[in-house]
Amino acid sequence: MRGKHDRTVLERIDALFSRAEKLAETSPANSRRCVELAIKNAMRYNVTVPKRYRMSYCRKCHSYLKPGISSVHRTSQKQQALIITCRECGSVMRFPYRKEKSQKKKSQKTSSPRKIGPRRKKR
Repeated sequence: MRGKHDRTVLERIDALFSRAEKLAETSPANSRRCVELAIKNAMRYNVTVPKRYRMSYCRKCHSYLKPGISSVHRTSQKQQALIITCRECGSVMRFPYRKEKSQKKKSQKTSSPRKIGPRRKKR
């Protein structure tokens, strides 16, 4: 029973975010309303918003973030993060991209054979 609700809610969230993307340029108020409805549906049925949509709306004012129109997207070498600034409310969101590099390092460490030396005597 629960799986049926999850699937329909995720379809509804997809439809609302695609509508919000279309309305972002022409009517930002309607776009914001679509995002708010999608978030409200996800909270009502205890479903997480899919990862592809989490970075596409402002968590403070719920406006749809379209690069160059309603937001500024920058990368910071010092912080190793994608920095998204909302033009509506001015909030700043940081999404680190350092994790990918650390996962590569872990996979390289585990793939190399481990050297085992002679045992030490206990005193």
